Amino acid sequence: MCPGYDLELEDGWILALGEMITSRHGKTIVTQATVTSCPRSQLNGQNVIVKWSWVSPDRTFEADLIASARRLAEEDCPKMLLHLPEIYHSQRCDGLVLSCRCQEILHKNSEGRILRVMIQKELKPIQELEHPDMLAQAFKAIFECYRWLYETAHIMHRDISVANLRFHEVDGKMYGVLNDFDHALDFGKKSESTSKQRTGTKLYMAIDLLVPDPPQHLYRHDLESFLYVLVFLTCQITENSPLNFWTTDTMENLRTKKKMAIYEGPFPLCKNGFTGFDLWILNMRKMFRKGFNARNDHADEVKLAQIKNTKPPAFDHETLGGEVTFDTFAAAMDPFKQMEGEDGL
Repeated sequence: MCPGYDLELEDGWILALGEMITSRHGKTIVTQATVTSCPRSQLNGQNVIVKWSWVSPDRTFEADLIASARRLAEEDCPKMLLHLPEIYHSQRCDGLVLSCRCQEILHKNSEGRILRVMIQKELKPIQELEHPDMLAQAFKAIFECYRWLYETAHIMHRDISVANLRFHEVDGKMYGVLNDFDHALDFGKKSESTSKQRTGTKLYMAIDLLVPDPPQHLYRHDLESFLYVLVFLTCQITENSPLNFWTTDTMENLRTKKKMAIYEGPFPLCKNGFTGFDLWILNMRKMFRKGFNARNDHADEVKLAQIKNTKPPAFDHETLGGEVTFDTFAAAMDPFKQMEGEDGL
């Protein structure tokens, strides 16, 4: 962006821009910044994150989605607030003023998209949690946050990745945070699109989505992404490890390799000190394998029904015949209950 220059927003917000953190396909840019002036005096001088997003006008703005979830959490489950991003300010930026004159920012609004800017609390990458019990606590908390969002707030995240699992400290305690709702879907709103579109980060994307014409995104796809995230957080990935090539593989090759990992495995052993996570990964891999096998068996039953001209049996594709659910995923982590925090989150 323009490190060392100022960003002026409405309501008296002025931020000194820092270094760029990420840039995705020219449609999302995340930068560091420091608050130099704003209505909330306690934030002056605080380091924050600024997110610039070029979004479709009919898409629910990420900040609005998070604000809705936080309002519901205040009423339904206040402790969940600690596991959701905290948004300080957001706005549509038709009147954006940059003292550094970064005019290219204003001209990237293509394909009818509008520019939104969001300021949020700075969070730390989950990779910085080097102690296994802290990582286990954060991971379980983020999973529970995802589950609450889906079951209670009717929000599906759709982009579970290492980069989007974060943590922060409040009063000396660590809390895992599910971050980045760019691809999140409020499926409780009829106006939100539920079309078959690929969402997520390819490295962590579910097997079923790695096809030219992907099916509708389901919550079990995100649970599968949680598995791959755990693998990359805890396993020993050497220079010659096949997992090193997942980042550059084509979708077709990555789909094949992930199927092999689930069916034939195993994933690499966990790093020293993290070996207890081997059981988590083994349980999750077994869970998905049973689900895929159940789907294959159902496909055979459908063919048999066609031959006999009878009604085919029902099958729940969302949970792969009940094998992949929030409960079965949580059960895969049960052996490590001793790693949970006092409140389980």
